[in-house]
Amino acid sequence: MAFVDCVRAILSDDICILPTETVYGLACSALSVNAVKKVYKLKGRPSTNPLIVHVLNHRSAREICLTNEYSRKLAKVFWPGPLTLILPKKKSIPNEITAGLSSVAIRSPSHPLFRKILEQVQLPLAAPSANPSNKLSPTKFEIAVAAFGKNCPPILDGGPCDIGIESTVLNLTSASPTILRLGPITKDAIEKVLEIKVECPLKGTKLRKVGKAEQSPGQGYKHYSPNTPVYLYSTLEQMLNLNTINKHDILILPHNNSSVLSTTINNSVLFLSSNGDPQEITRNLFKILNDADKLKKKRIHIALFPVDNGLLSAVNDRLSRAATERF
Repeated sequence: MAFVDCVRAILSDDICILPTETVYGLACSALSVNAVKKVYKLKGRPSTNPLIVHVLNHRSAREICLTNEYSRKLAKVFWPGPLTLILPKKKSIPNEITAGLSSVAIRSPSHPLFRKILEQVQLPLAAPSANPSNKLSPTKFEIAVAAFGKNCPPILDGGPCDIGIESTVLNLTSASPTILRLGPITKDAIEKVLEIKVECPLKGTKLRKVGKAEQSPGQGYKHYSPNTPVYLYSTLEQMLNLNTINKHDILILPHNNSSVLSTTINNSVLFLSSNGDPQEITRNLFKILNDADKLKKKRIHIALFPVDNGLLSAVNDRLSRAATERF
């Protein structure tokens, strides 16, 4: 019944929540201005923050944007999957989707239920993460339901998300392909397909407050944030050695390490993984931050990971935007 309710909502210029392989998305027809406005209103999302449009394949993408040789090569390898491409938009896409810009962010999700919805409605779907603006992205059905409470629209349960963080965003309208949001598809993987250098100005740059329209979502100075203040440290050693943690706080550690645990005996501790595997850490990141938030401690303490130019770089990006204080 949930599937039918979601299809009906989309075809009636309304909204629903659908699972993707990255996070749950608040979905609607990308061609309906009224439906798009409902998404922005429910999320409390600034109009300067564009939405990603989801399609079945590269052929479908040609109906709403101007594709090129780069997009064809990338779609052949990474679609369906967690890579968003920014391309010049066609007139069919409302300005409300793109924050008034002439480009549109587009991807093809791999989750079978989302793809089944796309096949049923035969429409491109806008689907930002199903959470209030700047809060933690939901990676489980129950978290998505709780995010909106009594205002939750129809929702399709697709189980826990396989990846757990949002897609990589690659701008193909600039002089050189440029990563605007780090994610599961790495710079090296993209360069291997395109056989050219890809820019990644996010690396080593300071976060900025966003006041004007941005080509990619997830670029805000404050984003992916639990309600509990997050204290973020440069290294795990720094976190454990600084005198900033007390018994009312909670620690989030990479994995169950007995030598580390011996120094945190008086604290509540959660683990991102069983053995430090980057995919498990990524998949659990938002879930564990959400679990920590529900404990209602005074502060959450977590450390950045050593930069690896892969998944953990994307995790560090999310942590940097979630942080209340940095050490």
